[in-house]
Amino acid sequence: MLARHLQPLLDKLHRMLGTSEADAMALMKRIRIASPARRAVSPRHFELLGSAITQRCQAELDYYVRSRQQASLRTVSPQRLVYHRNTWYLDAWCHASDGLRRFAVDAVRSARLLDTPAREVPIATVEAALDAGYGVFGGTTLREATLLFTPEAAEWVANEQWHPQQRGERQPDGSYRLTLPYTDPTELAMDVLRHGGDVRVLGDDLLLQQVQAALAAAVAGYGGRVVAA
Repeated sequence: MLARHLQPLLDKLHRMLGTSEADAMALMKRIRIASPARRAVSPRHFELLGSAITQRCQAELDYYVRSRQQASLRTVSPQRLVYHRNTWYLDAWCHASDGLRRFAVDAVRSARLLDTPAREVPIATVEAALDAGYGVFGGTTLREATLLFTPEAAEWVANEQWHPQQRGERQPDGSYRLTLPYTDPTELAMDVLRHGGDVRVLGDDLLLQQVQAALAAAVAGYGGRVVAA
C-alpha cells in the first residue's frame, strides 16, 4: 500500500545522492535485514485495512482466534496499524464487543470494506487502552514487575528499552534491577524465559507463576531431566 507513495521519495533521494540504479542495487546488497519468525500478511488484506483507515469506514473481518481455534465475523472501525515484533496488528473498535481490540492481521481470513462510516476514537484513547501494558497486550489494569539480571546479562539489558515507563538501576554487585508495567504476563514471561538463569522475577506472583509453569512444562517435556552442558 505504501510502496507507490514511497517510491518517488526513494527516486528523489537517489538523484540527490548522485547514485545510479546500479549503484543503489550494489549498495543494497551490502545491507541485510533479517526478520526471523515473521508471519506473512496478505497484501490484499493489508491494503484493504489501510484503505479503511484512510477512508474512515468500517470493515468486516472473517477473523480466526487462535487461542480458541474459532473463526468469527467481526465488524470493526479501524483506527491504526501497528508493527510489533515482525507482525502487523490492527487496532480497531470492535462493534460486537463494544470496545477497542487489537487484531493480528495475519489471522484475517477475509475482509471487505463497508459503506458505514467508522466510529471515531481519539488516538490518545487508543494509546491509553492498548499501549500501557507490555508488548502487544493492551488493557488499563496495570501490574508492576521487577526483574533482577545477573551482572553478565546486565551488560546487554541495561541498554535495552523494554517499556517506555521502565525504571532500571545498576546494583553494587553489577547486577541490573528492571521495573516495568504490564497488563498480561504472556509476552513478558516469554522475554524473561529467553534469559534463562540470568534473570529472576521479584515480588510479582502472577508473572512468577507463569514463568515457573513454563519452566516446569519444559522440563517435563524432556522427561523431567535437564542435563547441564
